[in-house]
Amino acid sequence: MALNSREHIIQQIRKALIHPSDPPKRVRSESLLTESPFVECEEDTAMRFAQRLLALQGKFVYAENLAELGDFLQQAAETVHPSQIHCLEPSMQEILTRCNFAFAQSVPGHASGASDEALRAMEIGITSCEALVAWSGSVMVSSRQNMGRTMTILPPVHWVIARPSQLVPRWKDGWQLIKDRYAHTGLPSMISTITGPSRTADIEKTLVLGAHGPKELWVFLLEEEHQG
Repeated sequence: MALNSREHIIQQIRKALIHPSDPPKRVRSESLLTESPFVECEEDTAMRFAQRLLALQGKFVYAENLAELGDFLQQAAETVHPSQIHCLEPSMQEILTRCNFAFAQSVPGHASGASDEALRAMEIGITSCEALVAWSGSVMVSSRQNMGRTMTILPPVHWVIARPSQLVPRWKDGWQLIKDRYAHTGLPSMISTITGPSRTADIEKTLVLGAHGPKELWVFLLEEEHQG
């Protein structure tokens, strides 16, 4: 049976997940260096984002509905206890609850000053995002997301749950999306971008993941819900 364009894109993304990502030294390929960030690309934004993120050694998962998302989350957190999985944002907590995915709703010490040992026990931090930039495979976040910097810096693993409506082709589109979203309330005091897992090669030119933040970055793209 012939696949329509949407099914073909989904199939290609899932096929890409089977194969390992390119080594980090090839992240800055010639095509990325010569490709203008201001020229529109005809390639599907979801496919482009997935390819870029995988090349950065990130992980990309597409879910058609909440049930599928719940299954993927369970598989990804198979060896992690729910008490070590944290989410602060009410909108994300609602999605996780509807997925029947167990998690801790607050970070130990986030407001109560728990010990460093309690904070180090956190394994996975789950957040939303402001936008996903397909050109570079980047995640845009801001201080308006009710999660604090803890969730994007402290846990070894950072999960982002996003919707297709948050996918944009270029940086300028991401900035415009944020400007439109906060047109009546003013821009967030902090807007940041995350491009792949935290990394450094400062010491003897050896690449180390998780140097200044999470060593794993997962993006779960959840299909939009249609209101009936």
